[in-house]
Order: sequence, then C-alpha cells, then structure tokens
Amino acid sequence: MSYSPQEQQPVYVTRQISPETEGAASIARWLEILFGIFGLLGVGHVYTGRIAVGIIAMVVWWIYMGVAVTISALTAGLASCLFGPLYLAVPIISGIQASTYMKQRGGTGSWQSVGIVV
Repeated sequence: MSYSPQEQQPVYVTRQISPETEGAASIARWLEILFGIFGLLGVGHVYTGRIAVGIIAMVVWWIYMGVAVTISALTAGLASCLFGPLYLAVPIISGIQASTYMKQRGGTGSWQSVGIVV
C-alpha cells in the first residue's frame, strides 16, 4: 500500500510519566484496593484529589455492603455466591481507575486530604 505525498500520516506521541506520578498512581491503586476490602472504598480517589468521588464511592459501598449482608442473610448465605466476587472485584477495578486518573493528571497525590476524610 503506497501513500501519496498529500496524505498525512497520524503521529502518535506518548507522554512520559514522572517517577513521582508513577509512585503516586501506585499508592492510589493500593489505597483503593486495601481500604475498599475493609469497607472504606474511595480512599484512593481522595488521594488523587477527587474528594467528592471518593466520598460518594464510600457511601455507595456502605449501602452495597448493607444490602449484600441483608440479602445473604435472608437467603441463608446463598446470595453470598454473587456478592462475594463483587466484593473483591469492585475495589480492584476502582483502584485501577484511581491509578489511571493519577497518571492522566500527572499529580503526586495528597495525604492531607486522605487524613481529613479518614
């Protein structure tokens, strides 16, 4: 396949991520996963600077856990077959989202905002 000189070829440029941003993205991911498993989903998002997203995620996660426990109790534990995998998958997915946001933003994270929320 040949191209004429008038046709422009797309140019793809990859942005370099600083070591500080890479480290902050990793911290955001692990904060979200670990705290999410222990019931505080959203801490990684707060670390990235998205405080409202983090608080909303935390409240929705508490509601989800309440509903999951109630339905599991009513079904003698059978519903936990559905809720268990989600309980592990949601913090992992949310952690990946927090990490990706940090990399796109190029930030370094904020422990101060985590301290205020937690």
